[in-house]
Amino acid sequence: MDTKLISVVIPCYNRRDKLPACLLSVLRQSYPHIEVIVVDDASTDGTEELFTALSDPRVKYFRYEQNRGACYARNYGAERATGELLAFQDSDDTWHAEKLEKQLRLLEESGADLCFCGMNRIAHDGSSYYFPVHAFHPEKALEEFLAENRAGTQTMLMKKAVWEQLRFDESFRRYQDWDFAIRAAAGFRLCYLPQALADSEVGGDSISFAVKSYPALVHLYEKHRALYEQYPQSDAVMNRRMGKRLHKTDPGRAADHYRRSFTLSHKWYDLAYYLGDRARAFLPQRKKKG
Repeated sequence: MDTKLISVVIPCYNRRDKLPACLLSVLRQSYPHIEVIVVDDASTDGTEELFTALSDPRVKYFRYEQNRGACYARNYGAERATGELLAFQDSDDTWHAEKLEKQLRLLEESGADLCFCGMNRIAHDGSSYYFPVHAFHPEKALEEFLAENRAGTQTMLMKKAVWEQLRFDESFRRYQDWDFAIRAAAGFRLCYLPQALADSEVGGDSISFAVKSYPALVHLYEKHRALYEQYPQSDAVMNRRMGKRLHKTDPGRAADHYRRSFTLSHKWYDLAYYLGDRARAFLPQRKKKG
């Protein structure tokens, strides 16, 4: 069996109720050579009390007093990691017992630098679906990651050199995993294990979520605009996605995104979205003038 040390970084903020199950799923991995670095991002719910009696020598607990966000916490933990490989887990998710073992095997067999796996995304009503939805083609890794996020941070296992070169962008509060994966796909070899080896809770797809997530999508798009210009079909998909985020609340701006998507894709449904939202944006103005 391989004896490479894997450092698992778990950022947490006010997850005292969820963290024990998360931590237990990591400590029960079938691959034994791990260290677990828990980074408490200035929790106020007594999270630190969970570690006062914890005697497992594999666990290292760090805390600071000012909340800095999950990306800062991940970078903080990775800076203190001593393993050759890094994995990241979210404090409210759980891993299946063979996750690290299976991923490490594929990482070494494929010669890749980063391995991501599938996961079960579980809604509050108990329903679930497999993520990512679409298949992955390593030779098109960058194009496919520009089009859609396929790898949550909790599904990634990587050589430490990948993180050392990329780090997590601390300007992102949402889609930081997507941004990291795009940059990884641009500079490293990726492989995919199509098995659900993590369970992740997700919220509903509400109008509130759409409105709040739109600025994060714009931030991601603008950061990687030069790459999107190299991959027109991915650019079209991204603009379609941004249009959908605004479809119910701002049809005028949504129409602008659909217009660009149609220009790039020449798909009839992008044209239909554009015409529909353009009409919705125009009609209220006509009524007001009448």
